[in-house]
Amino acid sequence: MSNDNGQWEVVIGLEIHAQLATKSKIFSGASTAYGAEPNTQTSVVDIALPGVLPVLNKEAVHMAVKFGMAIDAEVADRSVFDRKNYFYPDLPKGYQISQFELPVVGLGSIDIELENGETKTIGITRAHLEEDAGKSL
Repeated sequence: MSNDNGQWEVVIGLEIHAQLATKSKIFSGASTAYGAEPNTQTSVVDIALPGVLPVLNKEAVHMAVKFGMAIDAEVADRSVFDRKNYFYPDLPKGYQISQFELPVVGLGSIDIELENGETKTIGITRAHLEEDAGKSL
């Protein structure tokens, strides 16, 4: 990117992940309780058995909408999930349900106050919901 006088402008983007404090996973009723034995908090949806369909966790959507409202963002009337296919050792089913094109939260911003008293506005491009991959131990 360049500014009005032709000089290059540095633009830095961050991708931040946050785990929502829901009692069950985003697309199944399996527990999210910390400290359980490996492979005990799973369901037929989590392991992608043929013919099973995910059911969206309403609590997760509610939390995302509240976040969108808190940052004065665009909150979508309609949101779409995608199936992102890739190989990774802690993603045994071979795909992740995620959002990109039509996320639940669109453009918004957060104001931060610097040490010198100046206020900076940080733009937020999107906040989307996605399932977390497994954890490799």
